[in-house]
Amino acid sequence: MPKEKKTASSKSAKRKTARQIRRRRDPVTVVLGMGPDRWILEEAHKRGWRLLNLWLHGLQLSSGIVPRGALVEELPDHEHVQPLREQGIPVGRLGNLPHPDDAEVPAVLPDLRAEGRQAAEYFYNRGFRHVGYIGNTPWGDLKPLFEGLNDRANELGMACHLHRRKRRAQGESEDAFFDRRMRETMAWLNKLPKPAGFLAHSDWLAAQLCIWLAEVGLNVPADIAVLSRGKDPEWCQCSIPTISSFERNGEGRVRAACALLARMMAGEAAPTEPVMIPPKGIITRASTDILAVDNPMVARALVFMWAHLDLDLSVDDIAREVSISRRPLERAFRACLDRGINAELQRKRLDVFREKLLSTDLPIADLAPMAGFRTMVHLRRSFRSAYGMSAREYRARGGNID
Repeated sequence: MPKEKKTASSKSAKRKTARQIRRRRDPVTVVLGMGPDRWILEEAHKRGWRLLNLWLHGLQLSSGIVPRGALVEELPDHEHVQPLREQGIPVGRLGNLPHPDDAEVPAVLPDLRAEGRQAAEYFYNRGFRHVGYIGNTPWGDLKPLFEGLNDRANELGMACHLHRRKRRAQGESEDAFFDRRMRETMAWLNKLPKPAGFLAHSDWLAAQLCIWLAEVGLNVPADIAVLSRGKDPEWCQCSIPTISSFERNGEGRVRAACALLARMMAGEAAPTEPVMIPPKGIITRASTDILAVDNPMVARALVFMWAHLDLDLSVDDIAREVSISRRPLERAFRACLDRGINAELQRKRLDVFREKLLSTDLPIADLAPMAGFRTMVHLRRSFRSAYGMSAREYRARGGNID
């Protein structure tokens, strides 16, 4: 009996079966060129991905493992990323700054321009009308940060002041270079109109500026309020004073990166531009914990109020502290802030409570008295009025209101 001729469809079916068998022997879906965090693990679980951490294998793929995709932190031209690209494996990058090869290895990056714009709005809402920025020469990858700050400041009618630091001169020692930069920077800061808000492009620079400003008798935040990017939170929280910073949207970046990789693994074309993720907001710490006001009496009252929020303060207590009667102080508050003393106490208590709500795992009942709320009824009513939801819902959403 003659053998049946194999059809093209039967050959295709055999190849498909072979691929399925190979995948069951080698179930890896995505390899990670980074340490996995809980958001990556959660996304992988939702998508049914089997992860392999390349760090456990010296950043080298073991023989026979052919993953469907890879998620890395290294730059596109890194020696451990190149082999993945050469094998035709879709690769996505969770990065911090753009790279010329982002069209080849699509990246998910922090939105520097959005950070700059948020910084301008933040200082504007705290009463500042002057903002400053230090940029290097040449600009480098952080120029969009200044452009966002400058553009939004101009839109709001603020003055944006820029100091460009010169590069190290030929033959200049490292110590001499550091000293020169410090002197030039401090001379510029001394000329800056006060009070001013300052956006630092790095947490190290922000911490260093706080030290330099104290040494020359300028107060942080009364003279210059310092805001940093918050890429390294340890610098921000171990400085004196502690430094306000952006709240990095790590969860949003991971979700966007996983969604991007999933589309690429499904055969979609990679985007030619990076996916930009804005920060979640700004965490206020001591370096910006002030409102810029021209009235010294109101400024003293604010410093006292903010330092004693946990106490059951009355308007008379505050007026007595700044040596003035109640009625003139209330008029001064309305003239400077367009709100009364009790309204400012309420605003600040909610601000402190919200920050602790997002940055700690403490029970809500324990956080309330830290911010000066004497009863849970008062807290619940005030929080819902301000944010349109309960504190528990707000924490579960990670501070996202929309």
